[in-house]
Amino acid sequence: MKSIAIIFSAALVALGGFVLFARMGGLESDRTQAVAMYGQPPSQFIDIDGTQLHVRDEGSGPVLVLLHGSRASLHQWDGWVAALKSRYRIIRVDSLAHGLTGHDPSGSYSQARSTELLKGLLDKLGVDRFYLGGTSSGATEAVRFAAAYPERVEKMVLSTVPLKLPPTTETPSLRRFIFWFHANILGDTSTDLFWRSFLENIYGDPSKVTDDLVTRYRILNSLPDQRALQQLRIQNWYRDGGAEKDFETAAKVTSPTLVQWGVAGPVLPEDIQCEITAAFKNAQVRVISYPSLGHKLVMEDPVTTARDADRFLSGEDVGGACETPSR
Repeated sequence: MKSIAIIFSAALVALGGFVLFARMGGLESDRTQAVAMYGQPPSQFIDIDGTQLHVRDEGSGPVLVLLHGSRASLHQWDGWVAALKSRYRIIRVDSLAHGLTGHDPSGSYSQARSTELLKGLLDKLGVDRFYLGGTSSGATEAVRFAAAYPERVEKMVLSTVPLKLPPTTETPSLRRFIFWFHANILGDTSTDLFWRSFLENIYGDPSKVTDDLVTRYRILNSLPDQRALQQLRIQNWYRDGGAEKDFETAAKVTSPTLVQWGVAGPVLPEDIQCEITAAFKNAQVRVISYPSLGHKLVMEDPVTTARDADRFLSGEDVGGACETPSR
């Protein structure tokens, strides 16, 4: 019994030391290392109004601009770029407080600021009219841009666009404990355990979550101040009207739009997809549902989702009207 007590005490001391180390910022990523891993050519760092935007501009043909989702980075679109860069010039960018994009000296971190910086980037690259794609929160960024500058967006492809807050979903007990421990005890999310749990929780098939993917999410989300700035963006989003404001904004979109929906993801269940697509009152909207894919569908099956996007952008009759699932 004495040896068990010693082992238990040692484990508690080790855990306490690890928690203290994490709370002092010891798990933060090194930016130089992150750039070496994820910011090499074809990456560029382009100054727009004092903010160094991490950008990749590849391929040739009509311009397709791609916006990633929350806690992701421009690498979320790697599969689409591989599939489509022979047919399109693809421009993608790390949004504010994400990936390798630098701090914004204005300190704004608002939705309007993100739109302003994207416009500035496209102006600097000489891009006037283009196709626009976005996934998750990147889809709402696309909606805001298309509403503000309808003359510039020819067509849009959006996946799991969160124009309504989802209902509460049941997270498995172990993952719920992992998220609670990191938020309340560790005070940090900079571990492989957290990011593997995060990704597996929103993938349709958790087995598709790879070690390299987990490492990338951990490193890019653990850069100095990254978590705090992401939280600031969310606070500003709520302050500016949140999902309700985005839902209203969608009515200003006039570009033909394809909505791709991952049915297996718990974040935005299929039940609300028709409510969301109904927000586009002044645009022609087509919907494709993917029963086996989750919230990260553009990464889970980039070949199929990119193929369907290409067909839509090329003028083919793909998808259909939204249909409420029968029960």
